[in-house]
Amino acid sequence: MVSRLGKKAITASLLLGFLVLFSGNSCGQEIEEPIAKRFNGEVLRYEIGFWFFFPVGGGVADFRSLGQGRYLVYHEGQAYGFIGWLTRHRKEIYRSVMRTINEGTRLIPIRYEENTVRGDWYLKKTTHYDYSAKKVIVETDKKGDKKREEFEIPAGTLYDDPVTAFYNFRSGVYGPVEPGKEFILRTLPTKGEEIIRLQVASKEEADTRRAAEEDKREKDFFVRIILNREMWGRKKGELEIWFNRELLPTSGIVKDLPLLGDVRGKRTYRGFISSPGIYNSAAEK
Repeated sequence: MVSRLGKKAITASLLLGFLVLFSGNSCGQEIEEPIAKRFNGEVLRYEIGFWFFFPVGGGVADFRSLGQGRYLVYHEGQAYGFIGWLTRHRKEIYRSVMRTINEGTRLIPIRYEENTVRGDWYLKKTTHYDYSAKKVIVETDKKGDKKREEFEIPAGTLYDDPVTAFYNFRSGVYGPVEPGKEFILRTLPTKGEEIIRLQVASKEEADTRRAAEEDKREKDFFVRIILNREMWGRKKGELEIWFNRELLPTSGIVKDLPLLGDVRGKRTYRGFISSPGIYNSAAEK
């Protein structure tokens, strides 16, 4: 049973990892496109824990230019110590390749990769967003067992992978973030279309929640995040995240996971690579 706890903890850390992908103004390489200029060169680290155990895992994420108007977010999460040993050093790696539209103010995904490695077992899921052909192609490779699905993109529809969606959210692409507002983000057109629902708490609720927090610093917006897809053994995933005034996530909870209960996470580091340059990888070409 403990092994299952470790696996659940790492899975939870990844979703929290997506939520700590936001930053302030970049001091790195000059990039003309506004949204990329804001995030280029960012590096963030986080830790997660459950029950009385903290930390049991963590990860790092960074935002880089690929050149020619394309960008990459790379995220890697892994268990620590004894939990890492129990999960056979389970590792989660995510890559989101993006480009901009609307004069560089909005990111849209080109390819989104989800990789899980546990010993010699692996699962890789790659989602291709082809707007010119109006198709989303999903390829899955589960230790050699490969599947491929295609979905049509309705006219005028833009999809976001989870990483791209949160950068856009922080940048105000979907509208200003204010108490009491709700945002619905499309992620995939599968099984009735998967969405992410972002609910910003009212000022009254945020004040009440903040008063109950031991550390009240950088807790300006309280946001619930609800995903209408099966995750962690539940039909829906639910998180509660604190953001500061710049919409940088500071801490959060993945709610009510089987066996674990609430899983807590916090950002431990935020910085920038002074000269991030262009990420050079043949795999991203």
